[in-house]
Amino acid sequence: MKRKLLTLICGIAILTASCKKDNTTIEAPTESALTDLVVPTTFNWQTSRDVNFSIGISDTRFQNRLYVIGVFLADPATGATAVSKGAASLVSPFNAKISVPANVDGVFILKTAPDGSSITQYVALMSQTVSLSLGATATNNITLPSAQSATIENVKLTSLTNAQSTFNTTPTTAITEPGCAITSTGTSVTSSSTKVTCYTATANTTLDVAGTNGGTLKINAPGKVITIGTFTHTKLTIFVGAGTTVIFPATFVLTDGEAIVNNGVITGVNYNSAGDLYNNGTATFTGTFNISATGSVTNASVLVVKDARVEGALTNTKSFVATTLTTISGAGFYNECNTDINGTLTINSGSIVTNNSLITADNTVIAAGTLYLYDGAMYQTTAFSTNTGLVYATGAPSLFKVVTSVGDAALNSGAFWGSVQYCGKELKASFGYGAVQACGLYLPKDDCNTLGNGAAPAPIKPDTDGDGIFDEQDAYPNDKTKAFDNYSVNYSNGGSTVAFEDSWPSQGDYDLNDVVLTYKHQVITNASNIVVRVQGEWNLIATGGDYQNGAGIQFPILKSSITNFSSSSGLPIEAGQDSLVVPLFTNSRALQSTWNTINGQAVSPTKTFTFSFDVTSGPTFAAMGVSSYNPFIWNNTSGFGRGYETHLYGRKPTQLATATLFGTKADNSKTGKYYSTVANLPWGIEIPVADFKYPVEYKPVTVAYLKFGTWASSGGTLDKDWYSTTGVVFRNIDNLFAGK
Repeated sequence: MKRKLLTLICGIAILTASCKKDNTTIEAPTESALTDLVVPTTFNWQTSRDVNFSIGISDTRFQNRLYVIGVFLADPATGATAVSKGAASLVSPFNAKISVPANVDGVFILKTAPDGSSITQYVALMSQTVSLSLGATATNNITLPSAQSATIENVKLTSLTNAQSTFNTTPTTAITEPGCAITSTGTSVTSSSTKVTCYTATANTTLDVAGTNGGTLKINAPGKVITIGTFTHTKLTIFVGAGTTVIFPATFVLTDGEAIVNNGVITGVNYNSAGDLYNNGTATFTGTFNISATGSVTNASVLVVKDARVEGALTNTKSFVATTLTTISGAGFYNECNTDINGTLTINSGSIVTNNSLITADNTVIAAGTLYLYDGAMYQTTAFSTNTGLVYATGAPSLFKVVTSVGDAALNSGAFWGSVQYCGKELKASFGYGAVQACGLYLPKDDCNTLGNGAAPAPIKPDTDGDGIFDEQDAYPNDKTKAFDNYSVNYSNGGSTVAFEDSWPSQGDYDLNDVVLTYKHQVITNASNIVVRVQGEWNLIATGGDYQNGAGIQFPILKSSITNFSSSSGLPIEAGQDSLVVPLFTNSRALQSTWNTINGQAVSPTKTFTFSFDVTSGPTFAAMGVSSYNPFIWNNTSGFGRGYETHLYGRKPTQLATATLFGTKADNSKTGKYYSTVANLPWGIEIPVADFKYPVEYKPVTVAYLKFGTWASSGGTLDKDWYSTTGVVFRNIDNLFAGK
């Protein structure tokens, strides 16, 4: 802003006398000013908007390898440079926040596979959020599940999530084995409700157990076989020691609150339990194996049963073998390693089977239940007779494989959703959310998945630094800490412009030339799309006033995370701030001898400021994005000071701003947006071009750019290109500074 006295004189519309500055005569304005406009209260004065992208991958050709996603504001086939790049996989999408000019209606998404092949997808920007998944080929219309399907999914996945919270976690830790209080031998033992009874034997023995008092019984007879004879018990906990074999009665019942922890070998015929079994050794039951609603079984070694019926919880982390397995409503079976069902596995309505490795079955019946496959799991069944439920997969692609036959009850019903390949006779069931009918998924063999599937993919493209991004797409192929360059708007053509009025909290004259800056930001991310380095260039173009203004940029990064800071100005990171604030200069008047706002006057050279810094434990690119961030000026003139910060419309002040200035004079920050007037006018504006011709002295932007008023009055919906379109209908060149 001009000097206060000059402002007062020139701001009075009835005056026709001239104003004088630097021995130059300037006529006072007579045209209508920005203050004459009626601006919607919702208008944010942005010529660009942040768009949040989430670009997923449904192309399963290369399993878990990383794909490279590029976002372009023009067709990459024309040689355009990506404004943003990042990595995506079948597990993790590329999430990004990118500043896009308001007059850009769509972007081009380029997906490059690990073999170097690529597809381009045009996406219309209908909102500030873009979410899509890219397959092996591009499509003009991204097909998303219908609202009805989404509703069905939500219902099913609510149940899935609830069940998964219990069964897709680390298995329950077995009860801690206590020390002995009472030692017992012989052929009978009576447990104590308050003490731990430890039984041992020197020969194979039949043992009568009286555990009606509850308590804890430890059977520890290494190398011996203990056959349980009479067995009465309530609230009893049994520990079977390593090397000890225990044979239970033909019908072995655990009641609610009872538990058995097996570290040896246990055998039985029928098992019926409302209690808990923790198997760390070998357990075999040759009859029925029932887990009631309150019961649980956690197998960490070898468990072999005949006919298993699960109404509670069954967790397998090693090897589980059953002739049949049936899950009942409310039940959950979680498999982390190897499960083999020699007959039929039946998943009934309201129950869930979660597979994290390998399940094989002779026949499968999904009777309105859910089979959940996670992160490269494999389910193989010889026959698939019924499917009225859901097969759902997340994480890395999983495989559902049918070896021989598919029944009519599975052919046309049920659903496959998520990152799953179905391999078998072609189904007419519902496939969505990335599910495909294919057999080529590569799953390697290991100790749990003893079958595996497909052929291991050959190495595709060289990746010198081993960060998962092949060299041709890696901007830093010899540095695994860096991978991608991301650029602010119009970077390759000089960047963007930020123009300020410097009179805050007083109202300005809106010639937008008191401090005019251009900027370019480059944000470097690693293969995990984490910000690791930032480089910036700012240029001081004009200083249209006498105030001694400083300028800086606040970044959405903690100051404590910054290392290797370097600045051409020689100014350090600003003290007294939690976030990073980079000062550019402290006195604009000392940098340019003339204002660069008066036609015919000598033009002062542009002043350039560069800086760079590394970021440790940086934010994701989705959180930080790339934009101008929070640029501001402050009035460093005597009588004002550092607290007189001026920011773009709606941007927050830094910690060094003087809070008592808010709500004074023309400022409406207390009841409106930060740095807005009661009429919702700004003190600064950003324009997404570097060659913005700002108005000359005392010519409000409305009479220089003739469509500016339409743009502002419409809330930014009309004439979005007011700053770039030429011609007498759009701009009055006599009111624009010609020397820039």
